[in-house]
Amino acid sequence: MSHLLKLRPRPGALAGILLACFAAAACSKQGRPAAAGPKQETEILFRRMQAAWNQIFTSEGSGEYRMARFAVYAREKDTKCGRLTGGVSYCPEERLVAAEEGWLQTARQQGGGALAYGLARALARHVQHELTIDERVEKAIQKAPASKQELLGKREIQADCFVGLWRRRHEGDAPPLDALKQAARAWTAQSGDARLQGVLEQRLDWMQRGHDQGELAACNVFAQ
Repeated sequence: MSHLLKLRPRPGALAGILLACFAAAACSKQGRPAAAGPKQETEILFRRMQAAWNQIFTSEGSGEYRMARFAVYAREKDTKCGRLTGGVSYCPEERLVAAEEGWLQTARQQGGGALAYGLARALARHVQHELTIDERVEKAIQKAPASKQELLGKREIQADCFVGLWRRRHEGDAPPLDALKQAARAWTAQSGDARLQGVLEQRLDWMQRGHDQGELAACNVFAQ
């Protein structure tokens, strides 16, 4: 199955403001930019994650990295992939990472790596889509239906390897790898997804491998 990771990408105002401040005796307040709220901070983190992936694609000659879209929604959202009702999800048909407001609030309250891990893993699914991993997995399943669970499990493992790779190459503040691993354990327990739970330790091992080696080739799970 090693062929599955042969990387083939898809094809005079200022013066008026100062005068108004002086007249109101409130320059110290009005002259400062508004602090970023939770949504804005999340968007900034997501943009930095994408900047890291763009740099990875460029440095490794993997072609153009097409940016994923990011959206925050309340309670539910209709997409080409179906209706989203919570958490953070990736829709390949729209190249969309979508996060529900309640999940964002909970992830921020939990602290640690919860928010970063959720976004990073959804974005890892986008990276797999861009590298045509999804397409090739589906073709492999069509040829060998009995291998479906194994292939889908390896795709999940690879997504976490990409999380580790992202963390290695990320510039700026981000949770340490141990915090991301803890978040992965919590997220997996809450998901109720037997496939994710069944390969948890492998996912964590490959997350470490992606971080340690710091290159796409390190995440060739399908060669194992």
